Amino acid sequence: MVAEDFVGKVVGAASQGAVGALVAASLSAVTEPVVNNILVNRVSLSQAVSELDTDKIMSFLKTTLSTNFIKFPFFEATNVIMSGVQGMDPTIRGSLTGAVFCTTTLPITNYRFRKSMNLPVTASNLYQAYLPTVLRDIIYGIVRNKVMAFMVGLNPQAAGTNAGRFVNMFATVMAACIISAPGNELRGYTLQPANRALPFFEFFKPEKFIRSTSIGALIMSVSLGVGTLATPQVQKLWAAVREYLKKYPAGYLVIALLALKLLRGAVGGATKKMIAID
Repeated sequence: MVAEDFVGKVVGAASQGAVGALVAASLSAVTEPVVNNILVNRVSLSQAVSELDTDKIMSFLKTTLSTNFIKFPFFEATNVIMSGVQGMDPTIRGSLTGAVFCTTTLPITNYRFRKSMNLPVTASNLYQAYLPTVLRDIIYGIVRNKVMAFMVGLNPQAAGTNAGRFVNMFATVMAACIISAPGNELRGYTLQPANRALPFFEFFKPEKFIRSTSIGALIMSVSLGVGTLATPQVQKLWAAVREYLKKYPAGYLVIALLALKLLRGAVGGATKKMIAID
């Protein structure tokens, strides 16, 4: 029963990530090209917005959807799996979650970044800026675990309600994004085109840093906050499916075959996009 409940938590966390992925993809298709343009090219907000057009938004939406549906559920599920290790310190858990997440998904992150900037994608740049990115994700993972525990501890009863789940996740992700933002700034500095690279103290502009951090943090906070509203319903559905499978074990085979088909399609599509690129 304990193992089944744990699997239910993982499924619930993954569903939270999936809903968050959909919300974030829609918002990021508009904002991310602007934020990346400001972050890396250090242009003004008005110039970054003027360089955005509908075709670019719709094209990038395909990228944000496909990458988010891998990254968001993966992080949330990994964080829950790490929390299942008895006696693990929250700092260590957050560090491991961030390191595993970054190492596994950085090729997707860099693919998405380069698509948003209309830059060529090759196998050689899929692990570009690894050190600042893993630093950012480790800090994010640590803060996520510590702030969430603090928020739940403030009002454990409210944490079980829809409003409480949303507020706790919103505040937690906002704090994690803001505190880990210097790692993102270092990542942007590292990703500068070599022929236009600025010295760090010329690159770093507090107003641009605050602007890009605020937009990114708000998108993540809203997206994962909305995602928490789906978690209880998915866990109820999982419990119903689990009871059905106890009565009809052959259903496991159907689920396994369907999952294998979906996995092959997703991996095949991602491989074609990320590797077979000019």
